[in-house]
Amino acid sequence: MAGDDTVPVRTLRSAAIGFRDGAPSFAISRRAEIEARWHSAVAANPALFNGTVLIFEDMAVDDETLTATGRPVDYATFSAFIAWNGPDAGLVNLFGAAAIVSADGHLLLGRMGASTDDAGTIKLVGGTPDLSDVGADGVDLTGSIAREMEEETGLRAADATADPDLLFVFDHPYGAVAQVLRFPQSTDALVARIEAHLAAEADPELAGIVVVRTPGDDAVLTCPPYTRAIARFILPD
Repeated sequence: MAGDDTVPVRTLRSAAIGFRDGAPSFAISRRAEIEARWHSAVAANPALFNGTVLIFEDMAVDDETLTATGRPVDYATFSAFIAWNGPDAGLVNLFGAAAIVSADGHLLLGRMGASTDDAGTIKLVGGTPDLSDVGADGVDLTGSIAREMEEETGLRAADATADPDLLFVFDHPYGAVAQVLRFPQSTDALVARIEAHLAAEADPELAGIVVVRTPGDDAVLTCPPYTRAIARFILPD
């Protein structure tokens, strides 16, 4: 991922994310290249799935409110957009992430599994919104965070206390919206719950959990910039 340790964290009071059906021009104009790249990607990792996800346009932050519009694309298009470092400046990979904090004040990160597009990467739990996150009022980004966290870890957002502000990091072509979710259980108890969930899954998205206690932990240094920035924002020095 592009960027460095100076990528800033902004606080948000709300997110108003709309939805517009129909693929953006990038998905159409570069179709042949996208399909060729996807063919190679699947040959290297047959577990990849070409489902529908959302990519975003018209992103802006005004008075602590994030606005954007989601557009549906197949995962082949989304994956190419990321691999090519966001060649269309009008589009953004806007996604939600859960900053899972234990009663001990530690941050729990996920290590991506072998069947994913970014295997081995350590980062905040979360993922790209899809059509299941679209409702009458647009794209429910905090709902997407809760869904992804439960799918990946078995933890439920309803069992945690959410910080009042969302955290936003923009590092083109990535826009990460993190919700800090503070659980009443200890680090060991949360890790045990997540490991039990992963053991029960036929094909878990995560290969494991990494516990971060301070922003200087070695694991933080290997994370994508948005995860490093948020870890350093919420953890004590």
